[in-house]
Amino acid sequence: TAAAATQHKHADGLSSSSSSSSSSSGGSRGEAVSVWKLLSHRATWAIIIVNMVNHWGYFIYLNWMPSYFSKALGFDLRASSFLSLVPWLVMAVGSSAAGFLADSLIARGTSVTTVRKTVQSVSMLLPAVALLFLSNPSISPAAAVTAMTLALGVTSLGQAGFVANMSDIAPLQAGQMFGLCNTFGCLAGILGVLSVGFIVDFSGSFAPVFQITAAMYVVAVVCWNLLCTGERVF
Repeated sequence: TAAAATQHKHADGLSSSSSSSSSSSGGSRGEAVSVWKLLSHRATWAIIIVNMVNHWGYFIYLNWMPSYFSKALGFDLRASSFLSLVPWLVMAVGSSAAGFLADSLIARGTSVTTVRKTVQSVSMLLPAVALLFLSNPSISPAAAVTAMTLALGVTSLGQAGFVANMSDIAPLQAGQMFGLCNTFGCLAGILGVLSVGFIVDFSGSFAPVFQITAAMYVVAVVCWNLLCTGERVF
């Protein structure tokens, strides 16, 4: 009888330990969060809005830059192809530099929220200024290439802004958040590419495209600073 009681207590101990281990494991994975819950918080909409505007500009640069260099600036096809590569090279370097910059600021004691807001604001306000320069019909080819390179290069700082912010607010659902926000972003990018064709055909110029995109950058920065947080939400 004593042996049976001992075995019973031992079994209870194993069961309790197993349950505790399972609970701990489940907690490390985090609870599932529905799309509707993600969409219910303003921090998610801060990322969505900025992502949409970012993709609007990104898809336009990607699809229309060679045409702009060729039709608006008069470069031949070879020169247009080469010059279209330069801004993307700068963007690649800027994307990596953005991470080091943000980590350095946070390590020095700057709050995550402040870093995300500042980096993202710079990544859109400076390109907005560059786009306004590009909208000047008398801009020189050299100045146009410089402005376009600046626009794309500085935009890459957003990797340490809205992109990193997905992991800030939803560390256990970062993949889900990325997919959700990028869905909105890609739809905006597709709309942007289509819109440019109609705008250029109607106006005969890329200037309205640059002006509209610059205005969208400014609106996105305002929304970002009102809605963004670097704290965990989900």
